[in-house]
Amino acid sequence: MLLFKKSLFISCFTVLLLVSCSPKKQNSFRISGKITQLKNSQIVVSKIEDIQNQKTIVIDTLQSNKRGEFNAVYFFQPGLYTVEIDSKKIPLAIATNQHIVIKGTDENSLKIKGSNDTDLLNQYEEFRKESLNRLVNSVRNEINTLKTKENSEKEIIELRALEVENYTKHLNELVEFVKNKMGTSIAIYATASRWNSENLPFLKELVLQFEEKYGAIEITQQLKDKIMLLEKTSTGSIISNIKMPTINGDIVALNSVKKTYTLIDFWASWCPPCRTESILLNKLYNTYNSKGFEIYGISLDSNKERWLKALENDNRTWVNVSSIEGFNTPIAQEYGITALPTNFLIDTEGKIIAVNIHGVHLKEKIEKLFD
Repeated sequence: MLLFKKSLFISCFTVLLLVSCSPKKQNSFRISGKITQLKNSQIVVSKIEDIQNQKTIVIDTLQSNKRGEFNAVYFFQPGLYTVEIDSKKIPLAIATNQHIVIKGTDENSLKIKGSNDTDLLNQYEEFRKESLNRLVNSVRNEINTLKTKENSEKEIIELRALEVENYTKHLNELVEFVKNKMGTSIAIYATASRWNSENLPFLKELVLQFEEKYGAIEITQQLKDKIMLLEKTSTGSIISNIKMPTINGDIVALNSVKKTYTLIDFWASWCPPCRTESILLNKLYNTYNSKGFEIYGISLDSNKERWLKALENDNRTWVNVSSIEGFNTPIAQEYGITALPTNFLIDTEGKIIAVNIHGVHLKEKIEKLFD
């Protein structure tokens, strides 16, 4: 399945100034509200430090009074924050000098005002869920239905390929939403983990405009880093040498095994589309390996036994490596791998000639290169 990394929460405490007036200083904002039926009088405020690696820190624990009222001013840069009220986490996109007001009777009746950036973030999230359900989850539901029927393997294989293809369409729809609806809002930072190299020209211009508006704040640099990562993994770039251990612990370098054309395949045993694609990879490998086609399989498993079992069941006889660190695998972080399957097709010089090419498109590309 296409899966994103789990969040890592790191607690830290920061000195905060609590006042009742509106913030006026640079890089300050205010959060206040009234929730009359709180179960827990403590309200946790957190800051998302790194959207790419999903790192969040706790910056404050607000104490509401007997009437459920709370109020605080924070001197932090614009960015993404969350407020945890009872068991509900509320995402906030906050720009300088905004006053976010949260009101309701309980966690299920909250209304948020005072931040257009937060409004845009919520609209994006609603669209993201709708797009994912329409393009990806609907296909997964079809697959689950077919699993209960006999002689459905061929249809399931076709649907797995459609699932991967539709996920790319989903990502492109998200970028279109950013382009048409979000402008240079602080909320675009929340979308950056799903950017892809297909939309690189637009995204580069967007980040330039973002920097002009907000200057050298922390998330500006992170957005620029994301653009550098997309450039590094886009068609025409050169893949650096990769060195990772095989099932026996032997270190095998990409440069030592690559041929005329090599597919760098990021996958995992728990990823159904990856497992289904093994069928096609076997056919391509058996047909074209002797002509100069190689596969360098990088598993993002975190369980060695499951990895080894998948290698055997899927007959992955080409080069397979893994450090059994999941998405924390250094090379996965270096290349910004946040979803599976992901692949790069490179030539003998290590230049990327195709990115995330799967199913019939991969088959046609390899046939064209060798036939």
